[in-house]
Amino acid sequence: MYKKTVSLLVFAFVLFSALAVQAASVKTPAQLVEEARVAIKEVSVEDLENMIDNDEKVIILDIRDPNEYEVSHIAGALHMSRGLLDLHVQEIIPDKNTKIVVY
Repeated sequence: MYKKTVSLLVFAFVLFSALAVQAASVKTPAQLVEEARVAIKEVSVEDLENMIDNDEKVIILDIRDPNEYEVSHIAGALHMSRGLLDLHVQEIIPDKNTKIVVY
């Protein structure tokens, strides 16, 4: 009985420790947004115009609603609705190193 109790206590301690470490590594939404801000560079309309004028290899990805895209969009822009972006972006942009401008 003593061995069984000690074994259960050791197991509980190990499990609790693993869960505590995992919980400490979970990021809050605010932390994720801040990490994205650091990693993602915002560009102005002028910056994008310069990229296009300088023939930079850049993909322009329009994630607005389809009716907004149909009314007006940048020539050569690819369209993908925000709801489908996570599921299909690798199909239209297979190279992860490609420079992408999203609007």
